[in-house]
Amino acid sequence: MRKIQKAGFAGKDSFTLVELLITMVVAVLVLNGVIMSLVNSMVLNEYNQSFTYAMNISKAKIEEVLSRRSNFSGIVSTTGTLTAAANGIDGLYRIDVEDVVADELKNIKVAVCWKARGGKIIGDCALINSVLQWQTPYSSPCMAETAVAAH
Repeated sequence: MRKIQKAGFAGKDSFTLVELLITMVVAVLVLNGVIMSLVNSMVLNEYNQSFTYAMNISKAKIEEVLSRRSNFSGIVSTTGTLTAAANGIDGLYRIDVEDVVADELKNIKVAVCWKARGGKIIGDCALINSVLQWQTPYSSPCMAETAVAAH
């Protein structure tokens, strides 16, 4: 006697509702991990870009000081403001000049701090009355240092 098959999807080769739900949950978890990895890599890329701007600024400030070597006594400590429009980052730079040998050798240290995504401040600066200011003592992940001789 021949068995008559009923129309429909019930059979050995079909999936149950529970199997489909488990598959969907696993797919959502995998997609969530992929999306979070993409977001984290974008944030890290933005930080690295800001760090590159800051490092280039510190190197440029060192070169600026070296170009003033002819006026050796005019090399003094300064601070300044950085803007996103002009420099790529919103922040501050600081040039500290220390006499190692009077009128012959100076130590130059340049530090840069800046505001990153979400108002996070990179370096030892702080927002005081909505104004970015250096803290004392200070440090920064972006610092350059050199010595300058008078001759």
